[in-house]
Formats: sequence, C-alpha cells, structure tokens
Amino acid sequence: MAVLLVTYDLKAPGRDYAPVHDYLKKNFTWCKGLESVWLLDTTMSPGAVRDRLKELVDGNDKVFVVRITREWASLNFYCGDWLNKSERTF
Repeated sequence: MAVLLVTYDLKAPGRDYAPVHDYLKKNFTWCKGLESVWLLDTTMSPGAVRDRLKELVDGNDKVFVVRITREWASLNFYCGDWLNKSERTF
C-alpha cells in the first residue's frame, strides 16, 4: 500500500466537485484534511489515480498526486491521527 496526497483546483464556472468526491470516497481508504486535499491509502500509483481523476474533471482543471512517506509534519491537521495509524504502510 501507499499513501497518496491528492489536491486539485477545479476552474470551470459552476464547477462540480461531486464526481471527484464520490470517486475518492467509494474507491479508497481516505482522509480529507483540507479543502482540496485528500490522503488515500491505495495500491494505485500516482499516475493511475491522476488518469482516473482526469476523466472526472474539465480540461483546464488542475490535479496533483504524489506519494508521501512516513516523514511528514503538520500543524492542526485533521488527518495527522489517520496518518499515524499502524495500518498505514507507506
């Protein structure tokens, strides 16, 4: 398993976050710690997640997916406890 950080900016007027949120909620163990930041526990690569999200967003939207490691730091970050759980294998 890996922990991926997914962040995005949807640019289109009247943008609809529901397809992105629904996909992430239904397909991953996740934590949503900031407005447009999700942490995913997954076997998928960053590129595979990006490619799937690409199908759900508009052409001018921004998506960034990166694998994170055990070495991280935060301040008042809701997902800190989620990241520290023993089942996170990074």
